[in-house]
Amino acid sequence: MSTEITAIRDMVIRLDRYPHLRDDEPIGNGVALLLQNCSADGMHLHFEEALVVNGDGDLVGHLTVENILSSFFPSILAPDQVTAYVGKKEQFTDLSILFEDSFRKECRRQAGKMVKQYMSKPRRLLTGATHPLHALEIMVKEKAHSLPVSDDQELIGAVRITDLFRVLGTYCTL
Repeated sequence: MSTEITAIRDMVIRLDRYPHLRDDEPIGNGVALLLQNCSADGMHLHFEEALVVNGDGDLVGHLTVENILSSFFPSILAPDQVTAYVGKKEQFTDLSILFEDSFRKECRRQAGKMVKQYMSKPRRLLTGATHPLHALEIMVKEKAHSLPVSDDQELIGAVRITDLFRVLGTYCTL
């Protein structure tokens, strides 16, 4: 690696290039935003989440693909709430395919609801001065694939664990 990166501000995906939207926008906008950031063939998303900000630009949450899908069809995608043993437990239902038409209708029905109804609470906010190894430690311990980054108390973007690997992995090659 020709230039050593000692702070994540040098590798952050800037807010103008990282998916983000306001908490008062329709969830349909969030879906469209994530779908437009994809590979040339349209089959692979570049991001699995969008940052959610309020009207002042402050981070108020994260909108993940999992948030959206679980909310649109909780009967098969939401985590089980049953804590008592009630007999043999099926991990997956073979009947999921029968719900496809219902899923499509539910997506359209909910498309106008506000993002704030679907988002997760904000995760830890890193500062731009954070060293990449420290950011990696935090992300692994908190099981986070990405974290938002701020400088001078202003949200500037996000860093992903794959980007940290891209930088730190160069130390491991011959």
